[in-house]
Amino acid sequence: MKLTLRRLAGQLQLEFRGEPDQEISGVASLISAVSGDLCFIRHKKYLSELSGCQCSVLIVPLDFDQETIDKSLIFAENPHFQFVQAMAIIEPELIGKDDYQQHDSAQISSASRIGKNVSIGALAVIEDDVDIGEGTSIGAGCIIEKGANIGRQCKLHSRVTIGHRVVVGDRCVLHPGVVLGSDGFGQVWHQQHWVKVPQIGSVIIGDDVEIGANTTVDRGALDDTVIEQGCKLDNLIQIGHNARIGAHTAIAACVGIGGSAKIGRHCKISGGVMVRGHLSIVDHVTLTGMSMVIKDIKLPGVYSSGTPLLENRQWHKNNARYKSLDRLARTVALLEKQQDKSQ
Repeated sequence: MKLTLRRLAGQLQLEFRGEPDQEISGVASLISAVSGDLCFIRHKKYLSELSGCQCSVLIVPLDFDQETIDKSLIFAENPHFQFVQAMAIIEPELIGKDDYQQHDSAQISSASRIGKNVSIGALAVIEDDVDIGEGTSIGAGCIIEKGANIGRQCKLHSRVTIGHRVVVGDRCVLHPGVVLGSDGFGQVWHQQHWVKVPQIGSVIIGDDVEIGANTTVDRGALDDTVIEQGCKLDNLIQIGHNARIGAHTAIAACVGIGGSAKIGRHCKISGGVMVRGHLSIVDHVTLTGMSMVIKDIKLPGVYSSGTPLLENRQWHKNNARYKSLDRLARTVALLEKQQDKSQ
């Protein structure tokens, strides 16, 4: 969709500098942009990235030095967010709107309740007593088990599985391979063997949650596993039974969260983090990549653990020294005591 600088800035309700009738025909990254494209820059410290950029219009921070670059500018408090808004205006066909068709090969129970303008893809299965809200899209090969409830304007990509009695809020996005409501890992040891514990809880997903490809959320053993509103989960995350993830928390790929862990609101969990079960993390905590959380976090802040990457020879030297830490600590403590006595 082509539109002028004046029209785009007007729709975004933002101030601009440049030729009002300049045409914008697409969106792109700073590296791949050509004439007619719109780009954005988060902060003036990234100014060097503009070298060689061929875009016609930039969305920039409010404090951007207008004299440093000869391009048309749109000024925004949050350039990245406004760029996302502009994408929906300039490239609506790339964002993917459904045509609300129900494929002939889909198996839809007559005992299910399907809202208006619901799209259901090929080979999808909708079992008894399922509720699907208005404007929701169910992708090819999805399975929605008995008694599940899916809200309005959700997007389920292909091969999503929603277990029995799972509840998904409004405007949620579930990417391919997501599984909500598989059995939690519950076993009890009895007479020299493991006995499975029935998992009779469910999974509750709040509004505006996005869950990445092949992420699994286990159902609770007795109570429910809960992901509160606005959470954003990346690919390949495992969330154990009875865990609770607070509102607007973001979790990167390959994170494991143990059963019954409680994660606060507005937390940021980086890739590869492991959180032990049955612990609590307060609101506004950031965990850096590959951290291992083994006890409660009671104060907001940024937390890290693990050993950063080293050249292999240096890593082996350091690893050998770890074995001496206890002996060194005892030696230091003994020397301190001897020094105290001599004073």
